[in-house]
Amino acid sequence: MNRRSTLVFLGLALSACASQHNTREVLPRVDNSFFLREQCKPTRTASLSPKQVTGLDELPSSLRHRLLESLPLQAVGDTERAKCQDLAARLLEDRLRALCWMEARVTRQGDAGTGTPAAPPRLSVQLGTRYQVGTIIWVSENKDPKVSPARVIEEANRALPKDKACTVRTLEDIWARVARLGDFGQVLVVPGPADPQQKTVTLVVDIKQKEPAPGNAGTPPGTQNPPSPPPPQR
Repeated sequence: MNRRSTLVFLGLALSACASQHNTREVLPRVDNSFFLREQCKPTRTASLSPKQVTGLDELPSSLRHRLLESLPLQAVGDTERAKCQDLAARLLEDRLRALCWMEARVTRQGDAGTGTPAAPPRLSVQLGTRYQVGTIIWVSENKDPKVSPARVIEEANRALPKDKACTVRTLEDIWARVARLGDFGQVLVVPGPADPQQKTVTLVVDIKQKEPAPGNAGTPPGTQNPPSPPPPQR
């Protein structure tokens, strides 16, 4: 292997090993929202192997593993369903769309395989057309943000690639730039409304401030309540 090939391989390896902070935060939120919407509680989960899922070969192995872990194989809900055979496919679809594959379609191949209800499904994925970032918006539950919305949007736009492609890397780069602006409780970057005709998507930067420390944190020195005087002696 020549020097140029070595450098290319090293660059790909470092990219694949890069820590995906935003992805780690986004996927659990997707799962919680999904099960609330489906009114279905998983009773058995597992990680599907790459051999059980087609259509994800272009993804880095670390990201593919994260997408395929802890998928529900059996679930019950308020309708007392004994199983939800398509649940894993629908959840994987939601996970992909939360990471910028806005046209992702996931279908289950055949039946459950051996006919056993709890048998892991085989899934087929179609990622669809890659969307571009149309606009970036800022949301926060805090009335007095530590960093102005204009500053957040400015930094987020600086992280966009030249082609404005909505990718996992784009989400992570925006997260990294915004997170450096302050000591926040949480920063999430997720796709919002999409325009299928223009193939664009709005990105949402969701910021939560850190909760103030309990007690008299932030109280200027000398303004704390003085200790109560001792009771008068009789």
